Amino acid sequence: MGPAVELWKEREMDKTRKKYEKLSEKIMLWEDKKKKKAKRKLHRTERGVEKEKLKAKQRFIDDNERIEIIVASARTHAYESQLKEELKVKEKANLMRTTGRSPCTCL
Repeated sequence: MGPAVELWKEREMDKTRKKYEKLSEKIMLWEDKKKKKAKRKLHRTERGVEKEKLKAKQRFIDDNERIEIIVASARTHAYESQLKEELKVKEKANLMRTTGRSPCTCL
């Protein structure tokens, strides 16, 4: 039962890692998209009057700060979720080792 448990554990861990790698990639793409949009908006308004340039620059800085906060929060949440899922997999593997059978997945 030991090697089967190890194989199952590795498969589950791989699934979890891939899931969170995709999520991390999604977060990076979202961040890039938002930053590029903010940059375009900055360039569009920079062509105007000096006062507008200052406002646009400040808005750009504020947008980037807001984006960084959101991204940091999303990354933290994703990381914590990944750790929880990996812990569940490890606990199930330990249960499988001790009992000699797979855990019940009934509702």
